[in-house]
Amino acid sequence: MTTEIDQTDKIFSALADKSRRRVVEMLHKKDASILELSESFSMSFQALSKHIKILESAGVVTKKKQGKFVICSLDHKALKKSLKWISYYSNFWNESFNKLDGLIKKEKDGKRK
Repeated sequence: MTTEIDQTDKIFSALADKSRRRVVEMLHKKDASILELSESFSMSFQALSKHIKILESAGVVTKKKQGKFVICSLDHKALKKSLKWISYYSNFWNESFNKLDGLIKKEKDGKRK
């Protein structure tokens, strides 16, 4: 059974690669076949297929057969999960830095008097 943390790890791991992030950017604009995607990369069709397989196993991309083509789509739900994680920790750190700022200001004001 995959936990939410494991799934988040898979998503971040999949997005750690520049080529895979580029695939995500392309699929954000529109669904595309692997063949269409491969035209924008200077790697073999097989290499791109492996990248897409990693994105698919992370839940970021879905594939469906349409005639003789495999069409890739972006699964926004998976990306929303990772954004939720980032948001939570972003808020945590922003609040922590704001508190630290307040303490520093109090300290400076106390030394001025």
